[in-house]
Amino acid sequence: MEYPNSKYSPTILRAVLGILFIVPGLNKLSNPAMIIGMLGDLGFPAASLFGWILLLSEVGFGAAVLVGYKVKQTVWPLVLILAVATLKVGLPALGTSPMAMINVSFHLLGIAALISLYLTGPGEKAMKQD
Repeated sequence: MEYPNSKYSPTILRAVLGILFIVPGLNKLSNPAMIIGMLGDLGFPAASLFGWILLLSEVGFGAAVLVGYKVKQTVWPLVLILAVATLKVGLPALGTSPMAMINVSFHLLGIAALISLYLTGPGEKAMKQD
């Protein structure tokens, strides 16, 4: 069955995903010491470097997804961010935090949505079709 407006589905998904990365990235940018400290507590080497890579990636790649620029390439750094967050923060907290399952579910949903964008393309009104 053909849906007449299905070409807009990836556009909506792209816009929401872009915003879901830009907003937390900008929040981290307003207080980079918080994310750097958290990465240090998690045992990341060079926490300052990785903290800045993380927050700039969230804002930069989130903006690229939002406008539909090179979506086939820009989704993968965001998938990696969510995968690492799930493995290093979400899963270890499952036994101790009541919000951990929501956190893990949200990350898995984000990964699935980003992969969906990779498979479908950016949709209508994208800056650059892949």
